[in-house]
Amino acid sequence: MSADPCSLPPDRPPDRPPGEPPDLPEHIAATLAEHGWCVADDFLAPLLVSQLRHEARQRWRSGEFRRAGVGRGADLTVRSEVRTDRVLWLDPADLSAAQGRYWARLEDVRLAVNRTMFLGLHELEAHFAVYPAGAYYRKHLDKFRGMEGRQLSCVLYLNECWQDGDGGALRIYVDAANPDAYVEVLPAGGRLVTFLSARFLHEVMPAGRERFSLVGWFRRRA
Repeated sequence: MSADPCSLPPDRPPDRPPGEPPDLPEHIAATLAEHGWCVADDFLAPLLVSQLRHEARQRWRSGEFRRAGVGRGADLTVRSEVRTDRVLWLDPADLSAAQGRYWARLEDVRLAVNRTMFLGLHELEAHFAVYPAGAYYRKHLDKFRGMEGRQLSCVLYLNECWQDGDGGALRIYVDAANPDAYVEVLPAGGRLVTFLSARFLHEVMPAGRERFSLVGWFRRRA
């Protein structure tokens, strides 16, 4: 497995990028408290991003991913007019070493957000996601009937050398009163996007090439 050719050489511990401020989780929490959403580049070191991308790509090519649906439980349906991505859910009791390090990094974020915003975040659920070329996910909320416990959405991108022309941006609608007010975030490797699940409509624009991510939600204790 080779490291990301667009990243610095992987000659450092795999968990944290070089020069990362020690208060990054607190920075994320403070930004969420002020704006409700946050984009943090270099959330993971390049080697760890590369390891996670390798896992996702290998399991995608071995046929472990499934068509993503809309809804939950008995209400779960596959609707290609809404979304065409594929997902592979992670088992918190059976994480790989790389997944476990990511889980631990998000635990720092969970604790910081709870200290700052008193959201009572308790447990994390997450899946790998792949958007084949042309795939998309139309405008939606992450918190809906049957998923009321979701409080904070977290998306870590695993892609290498992503360019503007590759598409696949995450579009976040930042003003509910103005449908033309949005920001677009490219899915660059190591970038973490967090936002309040019940507050922001968002969508994934069509991707021009395979697009990998780790998508998760912190839930409030039932």
